[in-house]
Amino acid sequence: MDPPTDLPARCAQLRIRDLLLLGYIDELGSLTETAARLHVTQSAVSQALRAVEDAFGAPLVVRRTRGKRGVDLTAAGAAVLMHVRVAHNELVASVRAAAAAGTPELRIGALALTLVHPLPGALALLRRRLPRVHVRLSEDTVPHLWRRLEAGEFDAIVCRLPALSESQRIPADVVFRTISHESLALVCSRRHPVARQRKPSLALLREQAWVLPPEGSYTRLEIERLFMRAGLQPPAAAITSMNFHSNLRLAASGDLLATAPRAAALSVCPMLDLVVLPVDWGREDTGITLAWREASLGNEALAALLECC
Repeated sequence: MDPPTDLPARCAQLRIRDLLLLGYIDELGSLTETAARLHVTQSAVSQALRAVEDAFGAPLVVRRTRGKRGVDLTAAGAAVLMHVRVAHNELVASVRAAAAAGTPELRIGALALTLVHPLPGALALLRRRLPRVHVRLSEDTVPHLWRRLEAGEFDAIVCRLPALSESQRIPADVVFRTISHESLALVCSRRHPVARQRKPSLALLREQAWVLPPEGSYTRLEIERLFMRAGLQPPAAAITSMNFHSNLRLAASGDLLATAPRAAALSVCPMLDLVVLPVDWGREDTGITLAWREASLGNEALAALLECC
């Protein structure tokens, strides 16, 4: 089989394992450790690296300076690695597709809150349209979802846009649109002392015991902004937990305040005897975004999902 005409001959002759070498170098920062990980000699790693650099016509790895040991990827190396990861993940997907011919597969990454709304309804429509579809659904945080979409691990993600504080760009080959909105709710047990107050002050709420999501998460940042706008220090966490389903049950079982997506909170409040506290969240970004890689549009399951959303 002749090499693709749009590839330089040297690139067409590269082996996949040679390209994946860049990922190990990026992770380990050392040719010696990379060789140990791959169970080969360092000279073999150096030789393979030279072949990759010759193929791309640019230095992809540079030694660290100022007495620091190890190596780093150059800007060109990082750019090549990004596309190599996409190609590797697409190759893995193609192997699965060959083994399950006739069963369209869709890899979706999602925030946990989108499994309350809007994903269940969209996936129900998708399964009626494509009964044989196989959906691989993975939950993760906003920054990780966007990074994994860029790396080709997902065909689409359903989550929020990256926060400005995360300094994360939208990948160039990714398209997105807002498909729903979801705001936060602050809840406590109906037996909690603040539940009896018509509108408890932020100063009073700050002094209560809280179950909070991890620092740096979207919800934690929104809680911190709520108090800082009022000139108050954010509350401390009595319990730190990412799972809002667990957090709602923790609030129901004792003296804790917790936050959750409003749809999830309202759906379980009667069952868990919780109340939603009146809180002005300010200009909260409530948009839930569906984002997909343009390269995945040839997947009939993705095209159907876009219509179902």
